[in-house]
Amino acid sequence: MTAILWVATVTSTAFAQPVQNQLYIPEYNAASWILMDYETGAVLAEKNMHQKLEPASITKVMTSYIIAEEIEKNTIQSDALVTISNNAYRQGGSRMYLEENSKVSVENLVKGLVIQSGNDAAMALAEYVAGSSDAFAFRMNQKARELGMKNTHFMNPSGLPDPNHFSTAYDLAVLSRELIKNYPSHYGIYAEKSFTWNVDTRTGRPITQPNRNNLLREDPSVDGIKTGHTDSAGYCLASSAERNNHRFIAVVLGTQSVHDRDRISQNILNFGFQNFSKQHLFDAGEPLQTINVRKGTAQSVAVGTAGKIEATLPLLDYDNVKSQIRIKNNVVAPIEKGSELGSLEIHLDDQLIYSAPLVALESVEKAGFVKQIWDDFKFKLHNKYMKFKAAL
Repeated sequence: MTAILWVATVTSTAFAQPVQNQLYIPEYNAASWILMDYETGAVLAEKNMHQKLEPASITKVMTSYIIAEEIEKNTIQSDALVTISNNAYRQGGSRMYLEENSKVSVENLVKGLVIQSGNDAAMALAEYVAGSSDAFAFRMNQKARELGMKNTHFMNPSGLPDPNHFSTAYDLAVLSRELIKNYPSHYGIYAEKSFTWNVDTRTGRPITQPNRNNLLREDPSVDGIKTGHTDSAGYCLASSAERNNHRFIAVVLGTQSVHDRDRISQNILNFGFQNFSKQHLFDAGEPLQTINVRKGTAQSVAVGTAGKIEATLPLLDYDNVKSQIRIKNNVVAPIEKGSELGSLEIHLDDQLIYSAPLVALESVEKAGFVKQIWDDFKFKLHNKYMKFKAAL
């Protein structure tokens, strides 16, 4: 089948515009999926990426995001002890097997949440941070809006089914990207392959549960993120892999089995690495053009971009990338370094994929009175000449 392919570039200060291209890729038996470039946030391929679906336990990525944020703000401590309520203890589904009235550190609850997908851990953390599941869900929805997750609404911290609990492949990819980018140390927990907590009363042995993300054991480049499953949601997985300093994020929702979600996710990640490459186009502060300046102590000023410009492009498309510079008319001193004086456009196959401001790379002070008068005279004379020439 043909899938829509979005290609975009990035800089530290500018907005990337997508361009549609097409590649033939296999049909995947999933309700929705997405492949996102981590560094740029560009959507490279997708199916129904904005369709509202149950995220199941991928919900816990948002729960852990809020916990990581609270720890960074020093609102809570990772070694703080949380008393496990009856409500947390009674949570059904996947659990880390917390005991009622026991005291468990935030750090261990986060591991139980992320590695063991513990619904009891999710509830214990929600109650500790916000006082109740409902209050925590309010926080989750606030954060979703802040992150630009426009088609997401949470009702609980674990992802248990609710008609008003939904998200999209795109929103979950955005959430995953923000977690990796903003809390890299916290994200390291997602790569842990197992976690041991509590003791089996029947055997007396410690309870060790494997991370449900099987790709961690099958592909050394995969270091996250989170599985999910309910009868109504199907089998879901948000995953991420990094190879040669290039990271992709894949989200797959609504597959039929663990095997399907694993294979589809692996295939989507491989598709990214096999078909795309990150290309460096321009350095931050690299002079791209020199433009004339009126009434200044210098006759001209160099312009460039404030941030580096890189593009994640389909392989073999590099020769089709062209740049175009647009400069403002009548640039007059004084000019401060960093002032916007034009724009840089990047085109792929004659389609605009990126636009970034061009800024002055140095300051130009205003000239003395005599030079200002002389520059004005030359400017007016030039304009009259151009009008005369146009009239011929």
